[in-house]
Amino acid sequence: MKLFCFIFLQITSINSQLNELITNFLEKPSAQNINVSMSIRDIESKNEVYAYQSKMALPPASTLKLLTTGTSIDILGPNFEFKTLIVTNGNIQNGILNGDLLIIPEGDPSFGSQRFNLNPTEQIVTFLKDKGIRTINGKITIIGKDERIVPNEWLVSDIGNYYGAFPRQFNFGENFYTVYFKGGDQIGDASEINKIVPLSSNWKIRNNVRTGESGSGDQVNIINMAPSDEISLEGTVPLKSNNFGVKGSIPEPKSVFLDILKNELSGNSINVLENVISEPLGNDTIGIIFSPSLEEISQHCNYQSVNFFADGMANYIFTKLKEPKESFGDFMKRYWKAKGLNLDNFNLYDGSGLSTMNTISTQTMTDFLSIMVKSKYFESFSETIAVVGKSGTVRSLDPKGLTRGKVAAKSGSISGTRNYAGYFKGQDDKKYAFCVFVNGINDTAKLFSRELLQNLIFKMIDLNQL
Repeated sequence: MKLFCFIFLQITSINSQLNELITNFLEKPSAQNINVSMSIRDIESKNEVYAYQSKMALPPASTLKLLTTGTSIDILGPNFEFKTLIVTNGNIQNGILNGDLLIIPEGDPSFGSQRFNLNPTEQIVTFLKDKGIRTINGKITIIGKDERIVPNEWLVSDIGNYYGAFPRQFNFGENFYTVYFKGGDQIGDASEINKIVPLSSNWKIRNNVRTGESGSGDQVNIINMAPSDEISLEGTVPLKSNNFGVKGSIPEPKSVFLDILKNELSGNSINVLENVISEPLGNDTIGIIFSPSLEEISQHCNYQSVNFFADGMANYIFTKLKEPKESFGDFMKRYWKAKGLNLDNFNLYDGSGLSTMNTISTQTMTDFLSIMVKSKYFESFSETIAVVGKSGTVRSLDPKGLTRGKVAAKSGSISGTRNYAGYFKGQDDKKYAFCVFVNGINDTAKLFSRELLQNLIFKMIDLNQL
């Protein structure tokens, strides 16, 4: 009985202190129109031990990636690997493939990603050499749909930029290219393009980028409506900068990859004659390119907040398991309803959280996190979440190490929003799920908002003393 009373008093005290932090923040003139929502849930009992407007539906931003990676791991398992088949369509005689080389993808978002040091062109060369193929009489063809089904709820100004690159059935290098700029010697001068990697000769690029102040960073917006090859570069790069890299979304990854592959083949003395093979020929799989494990992809996704990986995973599970005419949001609601999570009152339009029209509540997020603990793959899922003060996008959140490595969290930010969600552990191994959303942030309140979030996280781990 004494222990119960102590725990009750401790929680009451922490609740009061969390409320005070939020109240003091909202009393600032710059924060009066900001919404704050927070939920802390005891994993074992599933009881919400702290709630501040926790039922409010707000944009989750990139904390939505926890729901996406958790769903993917729960469905596919952490050891799942995407496959890309390399297939010959023809017969091989005297080093000549009398037919076509086919590349058959299944939506691998990591194909050719530099994060994993993947080089699929080298793998394809190896497959051909192992078969003794020195000449391809036909063509190289990537099988699959060319559609790029970008969510209607995404902003047009986002989709030409790297963070707005949307996965397809075939992807290469996260479907982005990098423009390297040279800034001018005076503010307002035109900037020059040093190089673009990778580059397609089909692209029609209009460079309107000027020179901004020193240290102003990347202020470039890339405008492109794929599959159009017309690309407009707008904004500024820093004064006197050289080889200043800005990433854009590749309009058509198939053609870019095929150009790179053909150059690689040529460099290895493998000729592609591009002849039309009219008669149907038999297929033979000469190699399979496997992705890293889903757990590895999910860890990069959550540690570095990679939109492309999140939407790639979401696309894959949705395509495989959806019912006729079912939207992505409907699929997610159906899947999690069977596991006891109610998402009916929220909007889910993508897997990355890029759409500002996505909504969820902090209460529902901690409910999801508590349900994930029961998944047979929870340990793998938990490994994909960065540790505050130590790794990923939350490394700088606790520079003094006050949280002592006890908080694992995913950050999320889009226009006017800064969020965190994840888990923390008590000294007695008692686990909690937490989520905090701050929405409606203006320029003046940015610094105060970061301080609030830090202080809330520092204060909530006082529950560790229970």
